[in-house]
Amino acid sequence: MTRNPLTARERILEVIRILDAFSDEDEMLSIQDIHSYFHCDLQVGIAAVRDDVAALEESIVFPVTAVQEKNGMPKYYYYDGRPFEMYELRLLMDAIIAAKFISKQETDRLFMKIRKLTSRRLAKQLRNELKEAGPSVKESGEIVERVELLHEAINDKRVVTFQYGRYGTDLQFSFSNIGDYYQVHPLALVWNNNRYYLVALYNLEDEIRQYRLDRMRNVRILDGHYVPDAYFNLHEYTSNMFHIFDGDFISLEAKFANPLINTVIDRFGADANINDQQDGTFLLKVKVGMSESLIRWLFRWGGDVKVIHPEELVSRMIEEAQKVIEQYQ
Repeated sequence: MTRNPLTARERILEVIRILDAFSDEDEMLSIQDIHSYFHCDLQVGIAAVRDDVAALEESIVFPVTAVQEKNGMPKYYYYDGRPFEMYELRLLMDAIIAAKFISKQETDRLFMKIRKLTSRRLAKQLRNELKEAGPSVKESGEIVERVELLHEAINDKRVVTFQYGRYGTDLQFSFSNIGDYYQVHPLALVWNNNRYYLVALYNLEDEIRQYRLDRMRNVRILDGHYVPDAYFNLHEYTSNMFHIFDGDFISLEAKFANPLINTVIDRFGADANINDQQDGTFLLKVKVGMSESLIRWLFRWGGDVKVIHPEELVSRMIEEAQKVIEQYQ
């Protein structure tokens, strides 16, 4: 069955599609090559294709570069307007692989889209995906939906409600607050330690809190709007809180053995207040949240860390040390 001939507009769109899909800086196409990608039933003449390519050469919308070794030799063309370099596409794919909240199905779908951002030849080079050490555990795609919903709420300054909870030793998810809904003013989404967190004003107690998205359930945007606090400093808040230990702020002072310097920098950043003590240790001073997570993290390093301040934390560390001793007596 013979197809209807293309209109001039359809023809140039097809030329654009061909150059986008099949050409790049190392795989250029001649006029004859471009013409060969047209279906034979479309009744497209090579002269028309030549005119279309010449028009694209002068276009700033769809930049086409022509290469000719010398006069009298044929010209070769390639699309020169792709927004991403290959290494940038690989970085995007690696970030998706590393994000555990993106499901396997969603990962595959995103990869298909990313590969369309370059030529088909180069897309084949994007098959060598990042491999994770250890088991690859992907969470449900519901977090992606929560991210989109919360971004919308933050942008529109809308009140959000949700249930919150955590897993128990029976591996069952249990709601906090006897299952009642939390109502908050969402301020920002923060990515920390391979997790998404919502920073929000908790209405009931009028305080800033953070919530892990993987522990949120039944997230809904309400009709009500809110006016954000003009004096709230998100950067200062995240610098203090997302090391990540949540709780009341304390001024931690602790001595660490020198071999732990990179561990401390990884946790608190290279600009943390760290002073060499010239005795094989260094002193860290930092504001953190007082919590069980902080105590467990400090205890991880055994005798290579000594808490100096505050007294409350020193006492808790002594209590935990006594518990460990009792376990082995």
